Amino acid sequence: MLGNLFGASLVPSQNIYDPMTSQRLILQRNANYVLRVRAGPDMANLQTIDVNYERTPLKIDSRYFKGYITVRVFGFNGLMADPCHPPPAQAEYFANGFSRKALYSIQMVGQFHGHNLTADDIMFGNYFDQRLPLPPFSGLFEWFMKRMDRTLALDMKSDNPSATSPLLATVQKLSYWKGDLHGSERSTVPEVNNKVLREMHPIDGAFDEEGRVAEYFPIKDTLCKDSKKRRHYFEKTSHRQKWKIKSSDMYACDFFSPFVDVNHQCVRMPNAVVEPMPFFDGDMPLRYECRTRDGRHTFFVVQFELIPASRTRPLSSIQNRPRRQYRDSGYEREILDPPPPYSAE
Repeated sequence: MLGNLFGASLVPSQNIYDPMTSQRLILQRNANYVLRVRAGPDMANLQTIDVNYERTPLKIDSRYFKGYITVRVFGFNGLMADPCHPPPAQAEYFANGFSRKALYSIQMVGQFHGHNLTADDIMFGNYFDQRLPLPPFSGLFEWFMKRMDRTLALDMKSDNPSATSPLLATVQKLSYWKGDLHGSERSTVPEVNNKVLREMHPIDGAFDEEGRVAEYFPIKDTLCKDSKKRRHYFEKTSHRQKWKIKSSDMYACDFFSPFVDVNHQCVRMPNAVVEPMPFFDGDMPLRYECRTRDGRHTFFVVQFELIPASRTRPLSSIQNRPRRQYRDSGYEREILDPPPPYSAE
């Protein structure tokens, strides 16, 4: 889907080969906007969440989904739900060099509710509310994206574009366990988030030592710890249709991207130019939805959006913050130290 591959980079930039100009555009945009992340059971019930706070994920208790949503953003410096919570400089999720694989993460842990659901019914991806200004060669990008994700369903030329894939075939990490298990198969959730996930009663192996979702999924009565094998297995429609989604079963998913930097509104490629994301503004947020294939039911929504800085107020007046440099994903990049936390006026 778009976020997994290029984010919103389908529109060519006239400065795509000018790294200094591109970097300047990013800094200018950061000065005028603040990132806000909202999530909820549907578009009518979104609320701002505390990004990078592992112990306070958003709880969703709707007719179709019951569980928790956690969002992490590497180097987050945006708007928090609680003004008393300063944005953490870095989430524990990105420890031990994991930022080489992820610039942001959407983690879901919970249960899906519905009548006769299968793995082929639950779709996850990007949805837009207006037509996208696609370039003439957008077909080449669509071909490449489908080569990267063979389950990808693209509808980029309609008035309501979308790029989605079956959830179990597209997330990078997936753990599954039956909700009625008891005894020694139960696991102690890592300290990073045990207060929240204790009620989910995960089995041993569902999370790693840092509290991240691990690959722990049974395929044909055999435990699979290789995400590539699981994703390849669910490429076939027949396999997805055979996998029944029961309301008592628990799923833990982690979807992340090493390319899309939502905090700085740009696309980062190894050894390539950093490009601003032209879709990423107040009128066209980057939205992920998990819904049924027919679109009748929505399980959860996560939306990254830019809020004009004029609509927020800094909680402290810290100016002229120094720059710092760090190495990530095999290339050098320069960012500003996180500004003071913001709150909506």
